[in-house]
Amino acid sequence: MSSGVPRAGAMDLRAARTLNAILRNSASAAVLEWALTGGELTFADRTAFAAGGAEAVLKLNDASIDSYRAYLASPGDKLTIESITTRRFLYVAVSGGIETNIVMGSRSTYVPGGFGGIDGRRLKTGDAINVMNQKRSRHQVLDSLPRSLQPDYESRPVRFVARENSNEITNGELTISSSSDRTGYRLGGRMIFGGASITSTGVCPGTIQVPPGGEPIVLMADAPTVGGYRIVGCVITADLGRFAQLSPGASVVFEEVSVEAAQRALIGDAERLERVREWALG
Repeated sequence: MSSGVPRAGAMDLRAARTLNAILRNSASAAVLEWALTGGELTFADRTAFAAGGAEAVLKLNDASIDSYRAYLASPGDKLTIESITTRRFLYVAVSGGIETNIVMGSRSTYVPGGFGGIDGRRLKTGDAINVMNQKRSRHQVLDSLPRSLQPDYESRPVRFVARENSNEITNGELTISSSSDRTGYRLGGRMIFGGASITSTGVCPGTIQVPPGGEPIVLMADAPTVGGYRIVGCVITADLGRFAQLSPGASVVFEEVSVEAAQRALIGDAERLERVREWALG
């Protein structure tokens, strides 16, 4: 951020970090992100992996597999993501993490800038993906992560910290627009009075901007580091992954909370991840 570059990386950090915890990786280990569609991976070596985030039809060779469960693939095995059925982003983590060159302290790919990850671009058919040294886990092909420790995607208001009067953003439902991407989710359904251009100021993922047209935009993982639209608040970090998983057309209701409540929610999610790591250790 200090270099004027977005954090990029996973849209749903909770899902990515949960999978890393299952495999005993570091929280920041690189994972693969699938958006909306399926695909296939062929394992060249014996590799432990886990998938989660969006609900999807997953198969290891011809056998169906579960989300948030560690599996051990043998050389030549194929992981097939036949379709994503609910939510937007599916993650595949491997033991040890994906190995790429580190740019600005990160292995993430920033596609608009053309750097990071594998040649700064999306993956394509035929790409070879290197894996870091793996760690052993007693839960390989044994059991799924308990539901209580998985990320929560229940439908409920998206919490945010207000910058000014919040009535206009909390007054009724908005919907996720089809013109939404990794930079920002545009919200439709009704206009917000008082949208405007302002002197550019620092922004971050979660910032809720209202441009002159009156349709709010929530900045996401590839958001710029400065913005020139009126700011009404910021979605709390603990809810940003759940918000990211909303598909176009989904309804959104916002709820204002305090900074202290946002901090408590973040601490609560950190404690959940620690319990996931304890579970993985057995």
